[in-house]
Amino acid sequence: MANPGLNTHNPIYPVGTISGNQELINNLLEGSGQTFQPGTPVEVKPSSTNAGYVVASTPSNGSTQVVVKGITYLPGKNLSSAGFGASPPFGSIGYPGGLGATQTVPNQPSAYNIYHGAPFVDGLTLVGIANLDTIWAVQVDASSGGTYNYSAVTIPIGSTIGLNKDTNGWWYADLANVNSSAYADVNIVGFNVQDLVAGSTTVQQNYGTIYVVFNTTAIQGLE
Repeated sequence: MANPGLNTHNPIYPVGTISGNQELINNLLEGSGQTFQPGTPVEVKPSSTNAGYVVASTPSNGSTQVVVKGITYLPGKNLSSAGFGASPPFGSIGYPGGLGATQTVPNQPSAYNIYHGAPFVDGLTLVGIANLDTIWAVQVDASSGGTYNYSAVTIPIGSTIGLNKDTNGWWYADLANVNSSAYADVNIVGFNVQDLVAGSTTVQQNYGTIYVVFNTTAIQGLE
């Protein structure tokens, strides 16, 4: 991962499905020590530490392809043990148990503010499941330090592209890894026309957004 153009990219998020149905979502138990960003590809660890729990995926390295169960919609909560926080009223991590809770109530030093709608920390993370139906939006960049914009002429719809992550843990579509079997993480199915260079119908500005579906070879337990 050398010289990406940005150090912080937009999170990967769903924009629709091929079938027209809602994307498949599931709550999965989170592994211990996870500090991933929202929009991160995650996998269910098959063995060793955190076996059976969700952990951040590892980007393709040319010999081992990325393994993806789905995209997490929440940040990793750095649980002290895998799945920690289930069942008791406020979660076993203790009161107040709300993600984003802040102890900032004026004149009430023992009180907490919990953001409206904030999920409780219950040992789970919300995951959009990777399958052949859900279409994801992902920002482009180039780990090689070369061209930073997508062009439908040089990289036509249907091409494959690898996923990489920046120094702050945000993932992007790596223009340095296009149409390579070792980096065939996702298939390009479209691009955001609002990111096009003025007057063009095919070339985006730097760091635009493309639309992708995960490749069968990258999906863990196809659903």
